[in-house]
Amino acid sequence: MLYVFFLIFAGLLGLATGSFINVLTLRWQPDKGNKISKILTGRSHCLSCGKTLRWFEIIPLISFLVLRGRCRYCHKKLSWQYPLIEGLTSLVFIGLTWRILKLNFFYYYLLSDPRSNFWAIAVIILWYFYAAVLISLATIDFRHYLLPDRLIFPTMGISFLANLSFYFLSTTPNNAFPKFGLNFLGPYANIINVHFNPFISSLLGAIVLSAFLFLIYALSRGKAMGFGDVKLAALIGLMLGLVGGIAALVFAFVWGAIISLIIVLTTKKKLKDPVPFGPFLTLGVASVIFLGEIVINFYLSIFKG
Repeated sequence: MLYVFFLIFAGLLGLATGSFINVLTLRWQPDKGNKISKILTGRSHCLSCGKTLRWFEIIPLISFLVLRGRCRYCHKKLSWQYPLIEGLTSLVFIGLTWRILKLNFFYYYLLSDPRSNFWAIAVIILWYFYAAVLISLATIDFRHYLLPDRLIFPTMGISFLANLSFYFLSTTPNNAFPKFGLNFLGPYANIINVHFNPFISSLLGAIVLSAFLFLIYALSRGKAMGFGDVKLAALIGLMLGLVGGIAALVFAFVWGAIISLIIVLTTKKKLKDPVPFGPFLTLGVASVIFLGEIVINFYLSIFKG
């Protein structure tokens, strides 16, 4: 029952968070200051007629379905981004909870060792925060072809402090914190992780990933890669560490190639047309979390066979 409660809570929290992400990303205007606190504290209103919305008109998913995707006052169509982001964020939060609790050491310590409860919950909340930021960045990049520093830099600071805290936890006796930090890629990745503590791994991840994308940015003079992607890569390195970060980058390029080819074949876009890379980097992180261990096990099974 506790496990089911975690999943239900994650889904509801994801819906609420998705609603905030919609407010942030739909109100974001590239040419303005975009103070995040000001954007999120303004009253909810219709973007077409400006009418202030009442509480029962902003219930995640439900209000969109009841109103049939139209404003109750001006009857203009509402953006499909509302239900898509709310539903996606809810599914991601549920998936994160399931995936983190599925890690053997995590599930064992959470249920068997009361001393680990505080950091176990802290890790889940931290990844909820990471997910919300990444979805926001991907959405803004998709809409405006930019990745705002106002989201990236504060998250870098939080990730740095979190990694530092988790490192001290891992070196403190009787804390039951995993020595090598979270590893979404399975036991084989620990062959490399064993050489680095989580804090050093996160710093190396940030340096290696950002340096690689900066090289592409510099050589192409900003045509193949934006500088915002370089900064986002550094953030992903801090979040996932060296091994997980490199895997996320590989996934991002694979997804970018596949989806870009589909877009070219099904629309009038050409290969030379700009495509935001932020959503692919975010998809790379999701792939590491949910598919990384499966892909590595499949890859190694080919050689074993």
